[in-house]
Amino acid sequence: MNCKEVNKYLDAYIDEELEAGLMLKVEEHLESCQGCGSVVLVKRKLKRSLSELGKTPAPDHLRRNIVSLSRRRQRGRALLTYAAAPLAAAAALVIILVFPSEQQSDQPLAEVVEDVVNRHVRELPMEVQGPDPALAASWFRGKVDFPVRPSRLNLKKAHFQGARLSNVQSHQAAHMTYTVDGHRVTVMIFNPNRTLITGGQPRNIGSKEVRLGRRNGFNVAVFFEGDMAYAISSDLPQERLVRLIADSSIAQH
Repeated sequence: MNCKEVNKYLDAYIDEELEAGLMLKVEEHLESCQGCGSVVLVKRKLKRSLSELGKTPAPDHLRRNIVSLSRRRQRGRALLTYAAAPLAAAAALVIILVFPSEQQSDQPLAEVVEDVVNRHVRELPMEVQGPDPALAASWFRGKVDFPVRPSRLNLKKAHFQGARLSNVQSHQAAHMTYTVDGHRVTVMIFNPNRTLITGGQPRNIGSKEVRLGRRNGFNVAVFFEGDMAYAISSDLPQERLVRLIADSSIAQH
């Protein structure tokens, strides 16, 4: 699928209303097209922000003013003013989201967790098969703009299953899957360009600060190693996921 074809399905894709085959085709295009991936990111942020606006109750003084205006036969003006306020807010949100400030560098953990879990649950076909993660490292050369070193994160008792190209928000990512104690574990390796990941539950594990999140019954742990970010997701209990990271060794090479 090309960008023009994919654009027709983006809203339904974000709402997860596409049938499985079409969802997979759109997903494959997004993983190789940063432009369309950025559009999805903006649409998701706008949808989330507008949803939050819709949940905000109107202030009491606004309700009283509307009633007063309607009693004085000025209902038309009141309704117009009432409708204009959220539209103006929505327009302001579009400007903020589409044209962000250069100083804005925070990446809310919730958005990263949402993306990582969405890719974890879909069980997309792997482009490189296991059992040796070193083969995946060489396969990624030239396909992403950062070095992929899966051996730097040695998950004990983990069996490598495969890898594929993916993305986390607007960042290219190496998507790698393992099994640990019969549970599937997804590791997303990406370069966030020094973006700060904020929110969640921070935990200190050795020398690493790990941020923990959860979505739809899946736990996600995110931490940095050098310039790279690692996001690990699984249905393993949170403490088991933390122990998995604590027991791993980071190879310095």
